[in-house]
Amino acid sequence: MATVKQVAASLPNLAASLAEFLGTAILTMTFLIMAGYAAFPFYVGLSAAIALAVVYLLFGHVSGAHANPAVTFGLWTARRIPTLRAVVYIASQILGGLAAWQLYQYITGRALASSTTEFSAPILIAEAVGTAILAAGLCAALTRRFDAFHSAVTYGSALFVGLLIAALALTSSQGYVGYVNPAVALGLKHWGTAYVLGPMLGGLVGVNLYYWLFASNKK
Repeated sequence: MATVKQVAASLPNLAASLAEFLGTAILTMTFLIMAGYAAFPFYVGLSAAIALAVVYLLFGHVSGAHANPAVTFGLWTARRIPTLRAVVYIASQILGGLAAWQLYQYITGRALASSTTEFSAPILIAEAVGTAILAAGLCAALTRRFDAFHSAVTYGSALFVGLLIAALALTSSQGYVGYVNPAVALGLKHWGTAYVLGPMLGGLVGVNLYYWLFASNKK
């Protein structure tokens, strides 16, 4: 049975929780701003990559700057983050996505329309593959022990590549926009099973495969 000290150690401090909240909000706001350019995944991906790199530079030393429930979930399955910390991080990320949605509506004065996407295997696979690449990028930054700048570039670049690959589903699913992040999809009011299951599966596979194949001797 866990002691009080062990439970306390597994919980993130307020700064870490706030970092995940703000990081996810910044990333979601970037997607909201670029929503009108969904047909141009290169520009959306580049903007999101820059935003994630900035988030990492701001908060990487505080919380790890996951800014993505799927990445946190993947790290938890690989036993790289305690259960309670993972739960608090994911809750903070979801709240960050929702806060960005509300802030966007307040600033622009435009109500964000909901969009429900029927389950699609291509979308699920695209989201899973894109998220796996993103998660592997963060694992590389963590295990290689880059400095903050190179870690930010690695994580941001992984998101860029992941979004480009996820955009492959554009050709098979009309109206699809890749996010590789359940909290971002929620913040943009895009409801769909594939937007949740795909990234979660990708986070699980990406993190565990990376640590198993490329970082088995690193702690």
